[in-house]
Amino acid sequence: MNAPLAPTVPDLTAERRLALLRQIERKLLWLSSWMIHTANHLRPNRDGLKVGGHQASCASVISIMAALYFEVLRPQDRVAVKPHAGPVFHAMNYLFGRQVREKMEGLRAFGGAQPYPSRVKDGPEVDFSTGSVGLGVAMTSFSALMADYVRLHGLMTHDIPPGRHIAIAGDAELDEGNIYEALLEGWKHDVRNVW
Repeated sequence: MNAPLAPTVPDLTAERRLALLRQIERKLLWLSSWMIHTANHLRPNRDGLKVGGHQASCASVISIMAALYFEVLRPQDRVAVKPHAGPVFHAMNYLFGRQVREKMEGLRAFGGAQPYPSRVKDGPEVDFSTGSVGLGVAMTSFSALMADYVRLHGLMTHDIPPGRHIAIAGDAELDEGNIYEALLEGWKHDVRNVW
């Protein structure tokens, strides 16, 4: 599901791989900004109110998401994308061929792409639904805790490598108290494989 760039093009030099990631970053930035602009300015709107979108939140996470999804992630890894980076997530899935232009044009509209990553509404490419700001850090921490528990108690086969549980959080999440509780619980229980 989270296919990194490395297995598909193994013979690239480090400089060329970085250049490709920079091109992907530019494309993700353009696509996510285009979705938000379309939702607020181009799509017919009967009451004239902006429907929203978080261009700065998207721009601030472009490099992180490009590196994760196109270079670092393995199939067993799971990511909680911060809610305000939903357009970047949709843009990334568009580049992977898992999102269609019509849904992107309908961002935040009935039948369009969801404003926040939703496992129910967006499908299996979403590892954790993060519509409520601040849940991603807690979900990945406790998911990693459960993965440790299952592995340590022999409740799974040992031929499956452990996955990493990654939370992408922004300043809005850092206002949520549950993040600090989750971080303390992770430390207290020596949780592994959580970023």
